[in-house]
Amino acid sequence: MIDSILKKGTFPPVLLFFGEEDLLVEESAAQIFEAAAQLDPSGMNSEIIDGDGISIDAILSTAKSFPMLSERRILWVKHFDKVHTPRERKGADKLTEYLSDPMASTILILTSSIPSANGIHASMKKNEAAAKKKITSMKYPTNVLLSKTSWIEFPQMREPQVASWLTKRATGRGLRLTSTVTESLIAQVGISLRDLDMELSKLSEYLGGRDVVTEDDVLEVVGTGRQYNVFELQRSIGKRDVALAMKIMMKMLESSRQELLIITMLTRYFFSLFKIVECRSLSSNTEIARIAGIPLFAVGEYLSAADHLGTNMIDRALFELRRAEAEIKSSSTDPTIILQTMIVRMFEETIN
Repeated sequence: MIDSILKKGTFPPVLLFFGEEDLLVEESAAQIFEAAAQLDPSGMNSEIIDGDGISIDAILSTAKSFPMLSERRILWVKHFDKVHTPRERKGADKLTEYLSDPMASTILILTSSIPSANGIHASMKKNEAAAKKKITSMKYPTNVLLSKTSWIEFPQMREPQVASWLTKRATGRGLRLTSTVTESLIAQVGISLRDLDMELSKLSEYLGGRDVVTEDDVLEVVGTGRQYNVFELQRSIGKRDVALAMKIMMKMLESSRQELLIITMLTRYFFSLFKIVECRSLSSNTEIARIAGIPLFAVGEYLSAADHLGTNMIDRALFELRRAEAEIKSSSTDPTIILQTMIVRMFEETIN
């Protein structure tokens, strides 16, 4: 359905996305929203709101309002399952009324978690009459949503489907996975698409200019290193947890000589934090992620780290990283001692 909508450029007045694969729910809704937003050249009528704590009255009020300087209004309501939708005892409720006769000038996109409806698409293909009867018996507002909207379900993928998705996803990121590496990733991470996508982001950052992912790469970033890896080291530093940072770093150095990798990755981390400080006033997380060179999902974590560390420590950390790299390359001092000293100097004010 999504490909058909995008190809024809004809959008249903109300489109509901739900299912166990929440990453696909979110990304597909975003794809439709971005395409529909092209119908709003003014940019004044395209809005994304979080349904958590919002009343259905507020949502329908926006949906019913006429667009300004445009023919269409595009409204995406995330977490629609958290919208306050009380059912009125007398007469038709407001949600049912709207869905029965939606505004022709509004494209309303809803994303929701609906556990009771999981598997309904398969049921429709198997026995449409029985599935429709099941929908009618569901609790409000699920019964109304599935009866009166165009909807797309993303059921949980089985492992072979996940493997195929993961390979395709990696290709889209410019990474190449062998079947063995794909199996290793799934074995380490599980079949959550969101978790797998996060690990692909980490691998892409870890590999730098390389495109072929090896089993060793997976072990370093995801496997034995899920608890003790450079990303957890970054996270502990971002939280000013000196003891944990030292512990993670020592565990990493015990398993293999990774001193230059640690310096390279931490330098990238602090450069990104430096950029975060400069652009944090921007309202768009997408733009912040682009400028800082980080994945979109990591923006919140980086903003928090920038707040915890402050500009002075970020500057000091970059200086200490440069000094440690020079010492490792030019002196006979044990690299472990150099890195320990580097961490201590980064946190000097905290320790003192």
